[in-house]
Amino acid sequence: FSRRWRGGPLLVLFAMAMFVRLGIWQLDRLDQRRAQNDQLRAVLESPPLNLAEPLPEAVDALENRMATVTGQYDFAEERILLLQSWQGQPGVALVTPLLIEGMAAQSGGETAVLVHRGWVPQAEYEAGQLDSYQTETGVVQVDGYLALSRPGRGDSPEVAPQEIYRIDLEAMEAALPYELLPVILMESPTEEFELEPPLHAAREVDLSE
Repeated sequence: FSRRWRGGPLLVLFAMAMFVRLGIWQLDRLDQRRAQNDQLRAVLESPPLNLAEPLPEAVDALENRMATVTGQYDFAEERILLLQSWQGQPGVALVTPLLIEGMAAQSGGETAVLVHRGWVPQAEYEAGQLDSYQTETGVVQVDGYLALSRPGRGDSPEVAPQEIYRIDLEAMEAALPYELLPVILMESPTEEFELEPPLHAAREVDLSE
């Protein structure tokens, strides 16, 4: 090629090399996604965990794992998770510690797990009608799937003890008189089609590539 036309082929070769590298990167991403999907399938196929027994060390691998627990709700320490919507409707979610039956903390005290008990309309929260959802007294069994904590950004639990914008287990444990498990139990729907609050979101997973 003459010097006049040499730049064009060089530019094409450079672009080809870039496209090849991007293709290799996409294949690497596909391998990573498939590996993540394999781990998720293993979680989905695992039997439910009994939260009264010691948790596996790899807590991060427990997300979406089905679990069951027996204990008693501590409604005095219930938290209101604000800004929660359900099919476009505003509302809040009820987050309540459940003292686990037959499980003592390492310190010798009690151990609890935070239970996401479902969504209720904003109007009921503003009208002060949430006490009507505290009827599960005594020992109860709760089934659901596990979620992980979402640490805050310096939020102080003393600012509004009963109202939170995210579930930060570390911050909440500091404000509670007992230890918390490092996972959140998302209560599963009690019926296939729930008509009355609190409404529970079914477990949703993405296994696409």
